[in-house]
Amino acid sequence: MEEYLDFQPTLTERAQIKQRIETDAGIGQQEEKLRQVTLNWWLQHQQRLIDLPKNKQLMKLRAEFLQTFEAAVRPIGLLDRFKTMGVIASWWEDAYEVSADLKRLANLGFKGLIDSWVDTIRDALEDTESKQSGNKFDALSHKIVPALVPQYLQQLEDAEAEVATLEQEKEAFEQGEEGEASEDGEAVNFVKQLEEQLKELKYSIKDGQKRLKELLGTDRKKGSIKYEKKQGNDPTVLEEELGNLQSMVIPKEQEIAEIEVQLQPYKEILERLKEARKSVRELKGLLVKELEAASAGLSEEKAQGLVLDLFKADLLMQLERYVSEHRQMVIAAVENWWDKYRVTLGEIEKEEEEVNQRLSELLKGLGYVYSNYE
Repeated sequence: MEEYLDFQPTLTERAQIKQRIETDAGIGQQEEKLRQVTLNWWLQHQQRLIDLPKNKQLMKLRAEFLQTFEAAVRPIGLLDRFKTMGVIASWWEDAYEVSADLKRLANLGFKGLIDSWVDTIRDALEDTESKQSGNKFDALSHKIVPALVPQYLQQLEDAEAEVATLEQEKEAFEQGEEGEASEDGEAVNFVKQLEEQLKELKYSIKDGQKRLKELLGTDRKKGSIKYEKKQGNDPTVLEEELGNLQSMVIPKEQEIAEIEVQLQPYKEILERLKEARKSVRELKGLLVKELEAASAGLSEEKAQGLVLDLFKADLLMQLERYVSEHRQMVIAAVENWWDKYRVTLGEIEKEEEEVNQRLSELLKGLGYVYSNYE
């Protein structure tokens, strides 16, 4: 008798399937086993890469890697033969065809390969034509950067984090404490409102301030109250004008001062943000010098270890890609089973029985005798 399989009672929703599979201990153990076998294979065969600058046997190396990797990894059973071969084939394609790193390793050696990576970054950054055409080269994404100058990279990340923090502070200040929105739903720029208000206030008292300066001038300044007094003229009209102007100008000057106090923290944020961005630009400008200095300080032995570690990381990345794709296929298959078989045969038969019962009662009510034929 064939055994009937059902979903666990604790699995109540289709959305739980993905999380259950991704966190399953058995699946995790099998994937880790595959990773360890790959690492063991690498330790056993990395000498072939070390010998490459001497023998330059690239095609022989490819054939050996394909054969030995499949033989070592395939017995784990997680990936089929084609996917297992795909891991090492994809790694080889990237290292040989796309980046030509293996070709350069064979011709230049380990330290020469690292120097060529630095040269590639320098040439790309100095290529003004690429910059003008909009083809931006992200030098920091090159794998040699975090491997060769991790301290520099951390310093740059800290500087960029400071820029991001200040940009958030700037945005928060612009939104204001209440974060009001305009009639069309867009956020109101609190700073812009204050700046426009400040501009209007300053413009509204510009002429008044100029006239006040004339009226309050020294006795040598023609048109001032002191000048008219010195000349023996009656300053009553000018003093009356002075009082009117002061009653209009002074309150607005106080309002201007209050707004400027409100905007002062924002101005300080902008100044700090300007300096932080400048620091990031300066650090990025030092990238090539940092790489050249670090590369020059490498011995052949350290260069060899660094390159091998980078190649190994690339291989593990390819492995993870294939494992992740396989995991997604498993998730999709179980989700498909859920869609097809979540309603059990017993539940279907029970529902059918209830329908037949209701139909029988309905027919009896209409004067018919209903038999449930098998």
